[in-house]
Amino acid sequence: LLEKNTEIQEKMFEELRTQPIDRLQDLNKLDYTEKCLLESLRMSPALLRGTRKYKVDRRTKRFGPYVVKEREVRIHFSEYVMHYNPEWWTNPKVFDPERWQPGFVPPAFSYMPFYAGSRGCLGKHMAMMMMKLTLAVLVKNFSITQNFDAAKPPIMNQNMAVMRINNNVDMHLT
Repeated sequence: LLEKNTEIQEKMFEELRTQPIDRLQDLNKLDYTEKCLLESLRMSPALLRGTRKYKVDRRTKRFGPYVVKEREVRIHFSEYVMHYNPEWWTNPKVFDPERWQPGFVPPAFSYMPFYAGSRGCLGKHMAMMMMKLTLAVLVKNFSITQNFDAAKPPIMNQNMAVMRINNNVDMHLT
């Protein structure tokens, strides 16, 4: 995503280069980097689909508007489809970290890179911290260059439960 948006990448790299990281609390000052990570997770969620098991109302045998015979209903959903739904996201195919302004909260269950509700990931804050720390260390200590073959660009394989990249990602750290 960043390789196609070099001005956004450079703005994020500049923040990472200039913000001193002496304590873990300093990672909270990486506002633009966090916006880029949130937008990256929206556009390329690690898990493409999920499933939940719900109990059916025993008295009415209803699950929402549906009458069902079973006591439990298994619901399958696609995070990828939800993250690109134009009902919830303005210009969903555009990489736009600026959508993550302070106070912005996506509609309930429309953004689930770490799942949501009572089954949400307990480690999501630690994961965000580790992503910021890793990026900060890399950008502060290395020059990062990317060389993509225009004939075979990285393509997300969406036919699996976990998103994978087809073709090689050619990145150099010097």
